[in-house]
Amino acid sequence: MKKLGALLLGFVLFCTLSSTAMAYQNPNLNIGATDFTDPPAQVPGFVFLNNVVFINGDLKDGEGHSLPGTNKLSVLAYAPQGVYTSKVKLPWDISWGVTVGWPMSSISTDSDIGLKAANGFVGDPFFGVFAGRQHNFAKDWALHWMVEFDTYFPLGKYDNEKAFNPGANYYTFEPFLALRLQMPYGFELTTRQSIDFNTKNHNYVNPAITRDFLEHDYQAGDFWHFNWSFSKSLDFITPLLRFGVVGTYQKQISADRIDSNTVPDSYVEYWGIGPCLQWTYIPQGGKFPAAIFSLKTYWDNGAKNAVEGNRTVFRMVMPF
Repeated sequence: MKKLGALLLGFVLFCTLSSTAMAYQNPNLNIGATDFTDPPAQVPGFVFLNNVVFINGDLKDGEGHSLPGTNKLSVLAYAPQGVYTSKVKLPWDISWGVTVGWPMSSISTDSDIGLKAANGFVGDPFFGVFAGRQHNFAKDWALHWMVEFDTYFPLGKYDNEKAFNPGANYYTFEPFLALRLQMPYGFELTTRQSIDFNTKNHNYVNPAITRDFLEHDYQAGDFWHFNWSFSKSLDFITPLLRFGVVGTYQKQISADRIDSNTVPDSYVEYWGIGPCLQWTYIPQGGKFPAAIFSLKTYWDNGAKNAVEGNRTVFRMVMPF
């Protein structure tokens, strides 16, 4: 009787619930986490990155409308990441290295239509390789670039009876290009352009779409997303303090599929913009940063099959 009731509810909510329940299927990606000084200068050695992210907002359907009643999602995530840059360079003075990270998150929902989050916090770890260098064009003009290829492994917590999970239960392959242009008078422009390709989740259950409680093959559509920033050093206070505007944009470029069948109205899209403040700490008498702290907040807009609200990110970079 319980399953029958849930199945009937799935039929009633099919138009609004089906694709929105998929809106958190890529929970571990870098959506707005990076900001100024990305990519950083390619200095040999080890760097430890700490990202703390808080997301709170309303769930939107595929047309950007609110779901019936109250449907809120809150996420508190911690994403530690280690980066190693080799002392040995590639031809043309190109630096290279490897990176590894393992996101963790606590997800909670307040939903009048029964959308629930899994208990657990372990997300999907990733491993990547990168290469990049710096080009100096003229006085106070420099371009930093970096290409990277990351692989996310499906080792995180996943409960196919819940709409939102810390883990995706499939592999994601993500190449990206990061660019940073340093300009006179302390101005700086950055962007990180990413494409994500996903394999299949073989344990997907969603009666609102499949009209049964069996496990099916689900494949999230491919994503294009990017982060950007424009900032200036606050030289009248200290050149180690930087303020500017940051933004993020995500757009799904292919539809979700279940058992190789296209899921209608399943595209995800949203953008966010907000302020960011960054401080570089250099100990007295030191020549290199001991830590870089940044705090930023985004206000989401134009969300489709996604959360629309606010996301705040605290980031601490510690070179060793």
